[in-house]
Amino acid sequence: MRVEGKCSGHLTGEEKSLKMMQKACSDFEAFFLGFVFKRAFVPVFSSSLSSREELWFRELWVEEVARRASAQGGVGLGKFLFERLVREGKFHDLGKV
Repeated sequence: MRVEGKCSGHLTGEEKSLKMMQKACSDFEAFFLGFVFKRAFVPVFSSSLSSREELWFRELWVEEVARRASAQGGVGLGKFLFERLVREGKFHDLGKV
């Protein structure tokens, strides 16, 4: 279930809740991909020739790559989580909280 194409001012409480949950699932996928990518780049990042600043920049770069990968569909983890949570009813309408 996708909640897109409407202005955020015209969303019902349930639609806002679903949109927030969809973003949270996408953010989780970005975090997960960032973790995996960082672990994959450990040999590259641990080079003794790299300065602290370069290591910091590389980590930020990996986080951005992970965020963009997730925004473009990633590996499907965010979509899977969202669909699973919706199917199991693990969300609540923000208007009823």
